[in-house]
Amino acid sequence: MTFTSDVCFGNDNGLLTLLKGYSALIPPLHLKFPVQYSFTQVHTFLLHQVLFDQHLEQYAPSERYQQSFWKWAIEHLERMDKDSDEEDGEIDTRIYERYLSLISRSIDPSGPPPDSYMTYYWKPSSSLGSANQNSYETITLLESRTTIESGTTGLRTWYASFVLASYLIANAETICDQTVLELGCGSGFLGIIVATIQQTFNKRRQSHHQPLPAVLLTDVNAGVLSRCRDNIRLRCNQSSTHPNITFSTLDWFDAFSLPLGENAVTTFLSKAGAGIVIGADIVFDPILVPPLVATLCLALSFESTRMAVVAITVRNEQTLAYFVSEAGEQSSTFVVW
Repeated sequence: MTFTSDVCFGNDNGLLTLLKGYSALIPPLHLKFPVQYSFTQVHTFLLHQVLFDQHLEQYAPSERYQQSFWKWAIEHLERMDKDSDEEDGEIDTRIYERYLSLISRSIDPSGPPPDSYMTYYWKPSSSLGSANQNSYETITLLESRTTIESGTTGLRTWYASFVLASYLIANAETICDQTVLELGCGSGFLGIIVATIQQTFNKRRQSHHQPLPAVLLTDVNAGVLSRCRDNIRLRCNQSSTHPNITFSTLDWFDAFSLPLGENAVTTFLSKAGAGIVIGADIVFDPILVPPLVATLCLALSFESTRMAVVAITVRNEQTLAYFVSEAGEQSSTFVVW
């Protein structure tokens, strides 16, 4: 499975793809209306699986997004109804009422997009091949819709997180019984993935009495950690029942403090006992490259740490090259692929 495509679009039926797009706030311009289905099928799905879905009512997309989505959906439904041979084709008044209630509110389309709940769908590796909505796990997050908010990029989920999530799901055995440390936890997307995988594997064991390994989520920004904690604990996320998740402030620059054996990063890593270190989209500023590499080197110096996996979005070729060069100079154990 590739989480990057499956999370929003997928290779399944067009109705489920539409649901994924709505839940993840994909702009209608980039959605495909499922015209391969009858008017009744699409209309019924939109009414019951989107408009009145219990989860999406409680954790709804922003009103600005809903307004644009329902405008787009109504236009397509009216076109389908006009071209349809079905005698009973008629758009339910509740769909119009939802749209009218949204446009009657003062939603400024020119201002910055508001924070919004976003729900992502993913399949555990054992349930591949089914396009049934019930075979999916979901992750719901309250996220910022701006690139930078409050001086940080950590309040939204970035592309590299989907890539790393895909890797972790496909290689779930590497984290199911390991303490996992995340550097730059952001809004909590990967933390929820890791926690859910650990819980799923634990349930499959014959004995359910084994304690779950720890998930250690770290960031330097207190606001990001607070948002991450809130998302992890949302009752709709399986991670809310994981008993061993911690949230800690970790400043990579402390990895340079002398003596190395006593600095804050070394002390934290020593207590953490992480088996796996992960990070997504944490190489975006050249200033952060040396302290990040120093932190990774310290982590890998502990016998308990088997590996570190970092997924990077290439925004600047020079920054990526700097990271690869710095990592290669500091340790021969780094592999880039």
